[in-house]
Amino acid sequence: MNMLPPMLPPILSLTPSQVTPELKALFSLDEPAGLRCQAVLDDRAAGAIFTDHPETPSWGVVQEAAFGSLYLGGHPSSALLAQLISDLRLKGDVLVGLREGDPRWSLFPSAPDYSGYTLEFTERAAGSALPEVPHGCVLRRLDHSLSKQILDRNLLIRMFGSIQNALEWGYGLCLLQGDELLCEAFAGPSAGELIEIGVETQPRHMHKGYGTLTCSHLISFMEQQGFNTYWNCAKQNLPSVALARRLGYQTEREYRLLAWNKISL
Repeated sequence: MNMLPPMLPPILSLTPSQVTPELKALFSLDEPAGLRCQAVLDDRAAGAIFTDHPETPSWGVVQEAAFGSLYLGGHPSSALLAQLISDLRLKGDVLVGLREGDPRWSLFPSAPDYSGYTLEFTERAAGSALPEVPHGCVLRRLDHSLSKQILDRNLLIRMFGSIQNALEWGYGLCLLQGDELLCEAFAGPSAGELIEIGVETQPRHMHKGYGTLTCSHLISFMEQQGFNTYWNCAKQNLPSVALARRLGYQTEREYRLLAWNKISL
């Protein structure tokens, strides 16, 4: 007798407006980069939301759209995750970040295309003086006009769904010299009082301290608005690690990151 494979439970795809308190309660902000998951659930970042039942969920999975990271809630099975990852890889890369020793690693498919480590930084030291803006330069808030010049334009569109959403849900600061954009820093997404910081410097203006300057002013402004800031980067991205430390972050936590690349048909 041939045995049929067990049937997988239904996978429902929800919009943020369909997210229930019961489903949201399955997810923790303390997960690696957990604020990105919460931002998707709160409809303040683009992504996908899956579950078996909104009102009485036994599991939930969130994927944020900017990088493709998955977040687990409840008790999804290994078979369900294998199916979900296989389906999602048809659209893009799929990433998973968990702490070392997390028992949920056993649920994921073997042989990822990437395995590495990521650092997250929180709890910044207060009271440091802001660096002066160089003569001939000015800091301006990111707007629609400046968004056409920034290096991270496509990332912001993936992260928030549109530039309009990025400007509404986040806050950007640009360092300019005349009409030339030297450096850009962005705060967002956010979850509660926690907000993520990112920065890009034009290649010809790197190693001039512009990243430190722009981030320092942006972080100071966000703290004045009542936010705590958060920094995330690959462990091997030594310039970003060094910048986070220069900016005064006191707490560093490491987690493991696996990735399965997009399947090209």
